[in-house]
Amino acid sequence: MVSTTWALRWGARAILVAAAVQGSAALAQATTPLVTPAPAAVEATAPGTAPVQVEAPISAAPRGRSHHILGLSLDAGVPDGGSATILYRPWKYVRFGGGMLYNYVGYGVLGSASVLPYFPIAPSFTLEVGHFFAANANAKFTGIDDNLKPLLERVGYTFVNAQVGLELGHPNWFVFFVRGGLSRVWLSSSDADKVSVTSSNGQRVSFLDDPSARLGIPTVKAGFMLFFY
Repeated sequence: MVSTTWALRWGARAILVAAAVQGSAALAQATTPLVTPAPAAVEATAPGTAPVQVEAPISAAPRGRSHHILGLSLDAGVPDGGSATILYRPWKYVRFGGGMLYNYVGYGVLGSASVLPYFPIAPSFTLEVGHFFAANANAKFTGIDDNLKPLLERVGYTFVNAQVGLELGHPNWFVFFVRGGLSRVWLSSSDADKVSVTSSNGQRVSFLDDPSARLGIPTVKAGFMLFFY
């Protein structure tokens, strides 16, 4: 009898403990917040229409050249005379030129190359090669001795300039410049065999070979450039 009573008591205790554990679990589940799944993305399209694909924006097209490549230069100096030159600038810091020369006696041609930074105030280094075609200087000057006139009937020269300069202005539009340096000149004349002069002792002296001269002289130049394309 005692054994039966003891067994019933422990059984009742076990039932109460189990009930308490189950109640605690139910309470914890009831107090846990519900996690609501995120709604599926809704396409902003009208019913019955196909979804519209939105493409990523296309990057801007690459810009064209950032500077003008063609220009015109007008200048005057020594030994160049006056010149009109077409300029070609493939890069901002390199410039090539080719044009015509005039020195009051005749016409010539000129080629040049310059290196400089692309700044509103910029130093420059320029190499030039020019040639004046043979021309008659007698038609431009008076008071020349008749004995010397044959030497001036066909006068021309070739020159090479090495110049440093300063350029002022907008490098993409209008630039004023001054340059100075050294020049090498090769001067030639023809018809020397037609010339005869009287020496100090009264003898007539004739030239058999055409004279030529090679000179090293200073060079200076000033002008402006206009870039348009």
